[in-house]
Amino acid sequence: MSKAHKVESGDTLGAISIKYLGSFSNWKKIIAANPQLAGRKTAPDGSPLIFPGDILVIPDEDKSEVPPAPQTKTVTLSGEAADVSIVIDGYEFKGFTAYEINLNYDCLDSFSFTAPLDIASKEIAEALEPFTFKTCDIYYEGELLLKGTLLTPDPQLTGEATEINFQGYPLCGILNDCTIPLAEYPAEYSDLDIKEIAVPIGESLGITVLFEGNTGEPFTKVSIEPTEKILDFLVKLSKQRDLIFTNDEKGRLLFFKHKDKKAFANFEQGKKPLLEIRPKFKAQEFFSHIIGFSKSDADHECEQFIYENQYLIGKGITRCKTIIVDDAEESDLEASVKAYAGRMFADCVSFELDCHGHKNADKKVFKKGMTVCVKAPGAMIRKETNFIAKNIKLKRDTSGNSTTMTLILPGSYSGDIPGVMPWE
Repeated sequence: MSKAHKVESGDTLGAISIKYLGSFSNWKKIIAANPQLAGRKTAPDGSPLIFPGDILVIPDEDKSEVPPAPQTKTVTLSGEAADVSIVIDGYEFKGFTAYEINLNYDCLDSFSFTAPLDIASKEIAEALEPFTFKTCDIYYEGELLLKGTLLTPDPQLTGEATEINFQGYPLCGILNDCTIPLAEYPAEYSDLDIKEIAVPIGESLGITVLFEGNTGEPFTKVSIEPTEKILDFLVKLSKQRDLIFTNDEKGRLLFFKHKDKKAFANFEQGKKPLLEIRPKFKAQEFFSHIIGFSKSDADHECEQFIYENQYLIGKGITRCKTIIVDDAEESDLEASVKAYAGRMFADCVSFELDCHGHKNADKKVFKKGMTVCVKAPGAMIRKETNFIAKNIKLKRDTSGNSTTMTLILPGSYSGDIPGVMPWE
């Protein structure tokens, strides 16, 4: 986690950077973590002046690459099964009475763990001190599931019993909380692609941002509003380049394009481990035509692209939706409108599936983005249909282990929707 340094006589940002971050050039990371330095007079190397008594926040180096703290002690919280554990400050906590781990596509992961609170436990008191934002590692049966950040604890007192709730998100979750550091102003970007924009912004907060595949054309000119959250800004750009996002197991932010895969799990109505499946339809957000326009100015004419939803058009139904795409050339406009259409299908046509356990028939833990084959006529899936698992919730409560999945149509992230719907 981040440290605090009290400036003494003779200190320089370069020397402090070498001491904590291993390189003179990393002093810019210290500035990004200390907005109070903005506006000060600068030294010949361009760094702001610091003075004895200043308290500086020293950011972590790339948090995702820091090896986990040595497990010096195991803390057993209850007699429950220890399939999931959390390592915090060298202590491995096991025996949670309940938990929910959310693994998401087009959203960041999150977690919540519940256990009896031993108010005399020094390890719990130190691990769950409010507002310390400690780094933690979550393991499922010994394998790293997520490197994350602990948020504030949530103790609950019922009668004489007290429970404590460990909750948090991946390391890159800070990008969903914070606006851009003052050291990054003016936050305007010209003739840069999304990777060239996102990577330095992430570095300013010690977060690694990764890209898989083609990142699309550069943006002519974009800017982030002072009050706009960093992740909102980056996701807005990614949608214009037909990219989706998630975090990897090391807590790094990842942008990519979905690729179809072989079925990882199969479910059929009336057969175990399927418990229940519920259609989730949103008719009012479902359109036959999505009309996309690019912005026009003195140098660029307005471009237009129309996506046609053949499912509605084939039934003689017209429902139109117009969108404006910032900073898009003709080819990018088409990709952006198709991506919008894909997300429309994902939002309007989904299924929520509950099943026993956390693993497929080959004893492998369910994964976000996996392909799931389902046949459930009672839930309007009349034939075997492949879906994308947009969200996976690994849960345990008093009834045992279970998983809830949100399933969306293949092609939902590209606009290439199947010609036949599950209910046809």
